Amino acid sequence: MNPTPTHFFFTAPWEPLSVRRGDALGLGALADQFADAVAPDLSNRISDGRWVTLLAWSLVQSQHGFQSSGGRSVVTRQEQIQRYAWLRPLELLWVARTISLLKADTEDWKQRPLPGRRRVAPWVDNNMKADRFGMTPKQFQAYRQTGPYGGYRRAFRKWPGLTTGDGWTPGPQSKALSSWLDGKLKGARLQLADDVSRSAKLARNKEGRDGENKWWLEHWQTFDQAGKAAELNTLPRQRGDFSALPEAALLKPLIFGNDTAGRKRLTIAQSIAKSGATDHASLCQYLSQKFSNDPTIARLVTFSNLADAGLEAMNYINDVLKREPKVALTEVARGSTAKEVYKALQAAAQAWLAVQARTAAHATSLRHADAADRFAQIMATSAAPLDCFHQLLRHHETYGGGLRWFVLRDGHVEARTLSKGEASRYGFRLWALCRLAVQCGVLTKMPKALHDDIDLDNDDDDA
Repeated sequence: MNPTPTHFFFTAPWEPLSVRRGDALGLGALADQFADAVAPDLSNRISDGRWVTLLAWSLVQSQHGFQSSGGRSVVTRQEQIQRYAWLRPLELLWVARTISLLKADTEDWKQRPLPGRRRVAPWVDNNMKADRFGMTPKQFQAYRQTGPYGGYRRAFRKWPGLTTGDGWTPGPQSKALSSWLDGKLKGARLQLADDVSRSAKLARNKEGRDGENKWWLEHWQTFDQAGKAAELNTLPRQRGDFSALPEAALLKPLIFGNDTAGRKRLTIAQSIAKSGATDHASLCQYLSQKFSNDPTIARLVTFSNLADAGLEAMNYINDVLKREPKVALTEVARGSTAKEVYKALQAAAQAWLAVQARTAAHATSLRHADAADRFAQIMATSAAPLDCFHQLLRHHETYGGGLRWFVLRDGHVEARTLSKGEASRYGFRLWALCRLAVQCGVLTKMPKALHDDIDLDNDDDDA
């Protein structure tokens, strides 16, 4: 008797993510747990409801190509690769459409989340002749993670009705959004022939690798046609645009519906709007008090203070190294600013440890609390700014994620990957949550504490 076959579901990216200047303090996993408590089934990249609409449409349309070419299942890794090959050109065509329609105003489209725009923009200007939308093979392959679908995949796996649960097969809500967008495309509407099987199979079997790109360019030749209200109805929104979307009635039940996660997102968003908080720190304080019965959210403010103080210290060193790429640690730790940064970090570390001691019975609810405990313990016991910065640098080099900002060598701090501005703090997806709430009509305006807190994602594909 043959054993029952085993199926493996690949829900994580199948290629390694590009290494970037990222989780400097090694607190990202714990920050994600706090974010899951206040904004479940979101990510920092899921912040524009319009991209949900565009991706829903793209999933519906690419399903035709995938099935016509002979694809059926999306269980194995290879099947998912084949499925994504039909989706990726549509993602890039939406980026190209946005750039093409707004090419007269470069600053406009640069303010919109358009992953891969540095490569796609020259491709548009060059009459769309280059292969792979102007990307190198490596960049094109990595688009699975860096592109819109990679950013929004969690929504398409978790939000009810977007897909059947596999993240690929369109569900009723995706079909409804696709139908809505079809009605807004007007002259740019995609119209596939009733029988596209033959050409789709040829694209897969005879056109060679990336044949799906050519197939879509041939079948959606009107992708860059404008039409009435094209900007309002069919393009990703500017990051600073806090207005309701025309398709809000379709998006609201998805994002703030009656499922458990949807109700939690709604409750948190509405609470934030009523908080009266004027900055991120006071907002975290409010949420910790408002939801003090939740053992995770109750500790949000002490973690946020610790993480913010740590990043403030990192940013201080970053600023010092902008003047000189190699500086003696004694110079970094000298002066009133260094002392203020040290005192704030020490106080935040002591506060975190005190709360941890009081809530020891709930410690198991924070799976990655040991990362913050380890960081706080060395910061809380630092005897002076020099010791504090020495321990911070060692911690960053040992536990930090992504590229190192700087390293400590022979008593000197040496620059590695400095930032032009300040590093973004751990935001717990609150900006993304409230931005979506405004777009869906749940909130009438962006809360004051988050209005200017726009974290510009790295939309480029240089890695």
